Amino acid sequence: MADASAPRPARRPDAEATEAEIARLVSALGDRTRRRVYFAVTGATDALSKEQVAVELDIDKRLAGFHLDKLVGEGFLEAEFRRHSGAGRPAKFYSPGPAEVAVQIPERRYEVLAGLLLKASREGGGQEDLERVGYEFGLAAGSDAPGGSAPSTARDAAERLARMLSDFGFAASTSGDGSVTACSCPFEDLAFADPERVCGLDRAIWRGFLAATAPAAELTEPTARAEGDEACRAEVLAG
Repeated sequence: MADASAPRPARRPDAEATEAEIARLVSALGDRTRRRVYFAVTGATDALSKEQVAVELDIDKRLAGFHLDKLVGEGFLEAEFRRHSGAGRPAKFYSPGPAEVAVQIPERRYEVLAGLLLKASREGGGQEDLERVGYEFGLAAGSDAPGGSAPSTARDAAERLARMLSDFGFAASTSGDGSVTACSCPFEDLAFADPERVCGLDRAIWRGFLAATAPAAELTEPTARAEGDEACRAEVLAG
């Protein structure tokens, strides 16, 4: 664990920019159909037309065009006009844009991020709202996960927690002492800009997972890279 007496690095002074980025992410990709459209384009080997997107997703081409143009407006996609096979009228084709955060988050990770941010924003958007939503998400996900009876040791509880965290993009691992370390984080870009709020959400998810699968266990001594520690880690104490 990091030395608790060591001074923390200063917070970045761009909290307002982080809020704006969260709002942009939610606005652009909060709608499920729009996310499907976005990932259809970013997963393709070449630019796609609205007709191609409509066929792939089995939606109306006008709806596909609406979502594609919204994503262009937010900077998540780019558009250019091309001729089909060099003939006929030019058609608009869409390709990935420069929206850095969204491009770095795989689809399943973004589903988690967008869903939690949307729910928290509806309920007030404060720190308590974020942590409550994160805890409830972890609790529900842990309750639905297979696993049988509650773990009997801290190591067993930590291993189960690590498996569930990995399913949601944390790439977590355990050690023999019952600690859990996340090698990646679905919220990492936002966490470094606003560690207090985003890491609070992150830890609440961990606690919710653990409460569902090992109610007598406790998550202690959490650390986070975004807060100046060497790793995102916590210890599991068996109850």
